[in-house]
Amino acid sequence: MKAAIYCRVSTEGQEQDGTSLQTQLEACRKYCQARRYEVGHELSEAWSGLSLERPKLNELRELVRADKIDTVVVYSLDRFSRDPVHGVILMQELEKHGVTLEAATETVDNSEVGKLVFYIKGYAAKLDAERRRDATGR
Repeated sequence: MKAAIYCRVSTEGQEQDGTSLQTQLEACRKYCQARRYEVGHELSEAWSGLSLERPKLNELRELVRADKIDTVVVYSLDRFSRDPVHGVILMQELEKHGVTLEAATETVDNSEVGKLVFYIKGYAAKLDAERRRDATGR
C-alpha cells in the first residue's frame, strides 16, 4: 500500500522547535512500518488547521487527485483538520479517489456513525482553536 504521511503544527514556534512535528512524523513512520506501508511522501507544515488552503495539504490533495497514494496517515484527526466542514470536504475527496485516512494515535471509523464522530471531533477542535486564539489575543 502506498502511503503519504501528513503532519501539521499550528505555529512557526512549534515548527522551529521541531519537537511536535518530529514526534508526529516518528509516530506515523512507526505506524506505517508496522503495517508494511510504502511511504512515498512525508509532508509537514506549520499552518492553522482552520484553513483549507495550506501549502502541504494542497500538495497532498494533488497526490490524491493524481491517484499516487492509497492511504493518508496522520498523527491524529485534528492534525488533518480543525474545521468540521473542511474535514468533510477532505474526506469526500479521499473517498472519491479510493484513498483511506488513518491515524497513528486513534481509530478512524469510515462508517456513517464514524463520519458523524469525525465531524463532532472537528467541531470540538475548531472550538478549542478559537478559544486558544481568543486567549492569546487577550
